Amino acid sequence: MTVASRRLLFVIAAVSGLIVTGCGRHAAKVSGSVSFDGQPVTTGVVTFNPVSSGAAAYGPIGTDGRYTIHTGAETGLEPGDYKVTVAANATPEQAAAMGFKVGREGIMPLLTPIRYADTSTTPLTVAVKPGSQVIDLSLERDAPRRPPR
Repeated sequence: MTVASRRLLFVIAAVSGLIVTGCGRHAAKVSGSVSFDGQPVTTGVVTFNPVSSGAAAYGPIGTDGRYTIHTGAETGLEPGDYKVTVAANATPEQAAAMGFKVGREGIMPLLTPIRYADTSTTPLTVAVKPGSQVIDLSLERDAPRRPPR
């Protein structure tokens, strides 16, 4: 085998490796659990919103309270700093039990505090590193507001 043939084989192997691995995209894999006041959150979505630039990544929360982050249709996300939001809406049955009128609009009340659902108010921030990692999210009830004196 000539030197040129070896180089060509090396280039083909390198390009094939990049195609299979996706050129290093989504180098971080994140999964974890979500709890609210110590109890598993069994519905909703977790969103990792990049602090600087890039695509947001999301993961639906399963009935076991666990999530896995995806960017588009692919599992994973880019390493970096993220603000994390969590929004868990009630089912129509839960909303009715809470005294909400369930109409055609389809928007159900939140089961988790609204501050966790908004990037400007969420206290949840994470630094995602390359590789696989477990990031468990613990939400707490808002402190009761005291009337001004």
